[in-house]
Amino acid sequence: MKIKMVRSTDSPESMIAQAARISHKAHGEEEDYSGGEDRELIRKLRDWGHWSPFEFASATFYIEGISRSCLAQLTRHRLVSFMVRSMRYVKQDSDEVVIPESVEESGLAEEYREKIDESHELYQKSLDAGVPKEDARFLLPIGSKTSLYLKTNFREFRHIIELRGSSEAQWEIRELAEAFLEELSEKAPAVFEDLKN
Repeated sequence: MKIKMVRSTDSPESMIAQAARISHKAHGEEEDYSGGEDRELIRKLRDWGHWSPFEFASATFYIEGISRSCLAQLTRHRLVSFMVRSMRYVKQDSDEVVIPESVEESGLAEEYREKIDESHELYQKSLDAGVPKEDARFLLPIGSKTSLYLKTNFREFRHIIELRGSSEAQWEIRELAEAFLEELSEKAPAVFEDLKN
């Protein structure tokens, strides 16, 4: 799996703090606050459970090499925008499959790969016979790799990280949540520092 933040709100901590401060001002005057004051306010917002200001910062990630199984879990987060590589238009290669470590350790890895190869052979045979890619893709395993762009606000990223970073989460989406946390913590430490445990 590869993950890269490709864009985010400029000065996200400042933007979150600025949005939070407007609720206590009679007018919309801008004041200059230091980064330390912004971080102190963000920590208070977290303690109070006042999450709406966190929606004023966002980030976009490019993700490559996750399985369709992981994608199915990820797309349950409805406040996230996705643009996913299409299996309808893009031919899937036989080496584009996530093989869980547990399968590698089980002694079934060779048989697992054989079944994957068989599904891809039938997929190719179907394409050669004129079956449209959108129908031939039904033969491919849920472990098939995909790439996508993902964008959401920092409040939703916190939710994803808390839920999917849990030790009870499936290993692949947990790795993705941990990667989000690592990248976002560099960009906005005060927003995510409490999740790094």
